[in-house]
Amino acid sequence: MHKIIVCIADGAADAPSLCPEGTPLERANTPVLDIMTRHSVAGLCYTIPAGFSPDSDVGNMSLLGYNPTIYHQGRAPIEAQALGISARSDDLIWRVTLCCTENDLITTPCASSITSEEAQNIVAALNNAFAHHGNLTVVANKSYRLLLLQKDGHAQLKAHNKILRNKKLPELQTGGPHMLQQTPLQAQVAQYPEQLQQVIKTAPKVLSQYTDKTNCMWLWGQGSPYSLPSFPDKHGTNGCIISGTPLLHGLGHMAGMDVIKDTSFTGLPDTNLAKKAYAAISYLQAPENTIAFIHVDAPDHYGHIGDAKGKRSAIERIDAELLPVLLREMPEACIAVTADHLTPATTKAHARGAVPFIAYHPTLPKQTTVRRFTELECKKGVHLAEDTLLLNVLKTLR
Repeated sequence: MHKIIVCIADGAADAPSLCPEGTPLERANTPVLDIMTRHSVAGLCYTIPAGFSPDSDVGNMSLLGYNPTIYHQGRAPIEAQALGISARSDDLIWRVTLCCTENDLITTPCASSITSEEAQNIVAALNNAFAHHGNLTVVANKSYRLLLLQKDGHAQLKAHNKILRNKKLPELQTGGPHMLQQTPLQAQVAQYPEQLQQVIKTAPKVLSQYTDKTNCMWLWGQGSPYSLPSFPDKHGTNGCIISGTPLLHGLGHMAGMDVIKDTSFTGLPDTNLAKKAYAAISYLQAPENTIAFIHVDAPDHYGHIGDAKGKRSAIERIDAELLPVLLREMPEACIAVTADHLTPATTKAHARGAVPFIAYHPTLPKQTTVRRFTELECKKGVHLAEDTLLLNVLKTLR
């Protein structure tokens, strides 16, 4: 199999209808991407199946070649895998996001300025406050990202959903704070089981004693432990994940992939893109290693804070610091660039829709239909069916 590098620009895609002056992709200065696009298969692909929230766990699982409709069973268990947390099949793991609220609305969906040291102190305080419950444990993950382990939580949630059904109410559907920024939280909290309502309501008082960077802990993305089929068995080759975010690390571990970390891979806009490129190149030198995924979270970060200029800058950094290294050092490789979902800066939330992609190879004939890697330009190219995984297409390119 030929060498494949998939560059995932998390949340880089936007909604043209919300950007009268152009999307960040359209406004970005991307000379390298422009050249690559003209020697590529370019178009639109789907990463979020119908019925799923347009989030990174679903989108990236799809890009790794795993159909979420078959394999996805919650986000939090993926992040628990990254931490090596063991839980029983009847336990429930919740993603905890520290965020900021005002007047019952989320004002900052993630308190990203919280340091890991501060998070450790917050976790200790929360565990002390929740000790009387006896079945809850908060675990630090990274910065504002925490996990909550609920012993026997699966049965409790099942019983709670049965009560809701008997009242002719929908079962509990949780969403991340980035998806709830215009939604009154009090009504959302009322849908949770009583124990977790108490947890959410108690947290602000605990948090206020330690920091002014957050005043809310939000629970979502719940699930019991699960795994994915081995990447080598499923795709016939070895693959690696290069990322600074725990979610991608967890997906890699669940799939039996090589997970490449470095202190300079921060999961933030200051991540070292050139070093990520060289990590992929080094990995692919081994004959048995064929596919490398490079994940860049910065576009999504800027989208969530409504910074279209920052998002544009993050895209330009990918063009200037990541792609030139890959082209120079791996000229024979197929290099794909895409996004896992849309994150419009105007709404600060993920959105459903097809995302642009290019699959570059220097031997591909020059094409003039799609001239740039943008939402509207790629719309002129091929449209993959909603049940078609991009990786399966990349594996067939020569």
